[in-house]
Amino acid sequence: MPEERGASPLELALGLMLIVVPVAVVALSVAPVFEHQNFARRAAAEAARTLVLASTEGHLEARNLVTALAEGHNIDPALVEVNFCGGSFCGLERGSVALVEVIVTVPEVSAFLPIGDMSVRAVHGEQVDPYRSRP
Repeated sequence: MPEERGASPLELALGLMLIVVPVAVVALSVAPVFEHQNFARRAAAEAARTLVLASTEGHLEARNLVTALAEGHNIDPALVEVNFCGGSFCGLERGSVALVEVIVTVPEVSAFLPIGDMSVRAVHGEQVDPYRSRP
């Protein structure tokens, strides 16, 4: 039987390099997608709440809020799209539901995985208080 001492640590190191490094690269490359998805969820929820509670100019206040949140998360506001009530004007009558959709474009995820830009989307609905008196 030939002498093979010292070969197993080398095989272990190469094996880990071939398994752990690619998994780590993929995990780090996909993380921005989840970061943008979480931002979209939060922005949609906050914008819907702002839209429902605003006394006047709720749509403008909600858009400004989403822009401020994007800047706070180091996301280019030009990559964020906000739609209200399916693209139409939201009637904010008592008991109605205001829907806000936030679409965020995630730029090239990684140089290692050239899959291009991706879009993530979140929709949130907020009910207008049925007993609220509006000015």
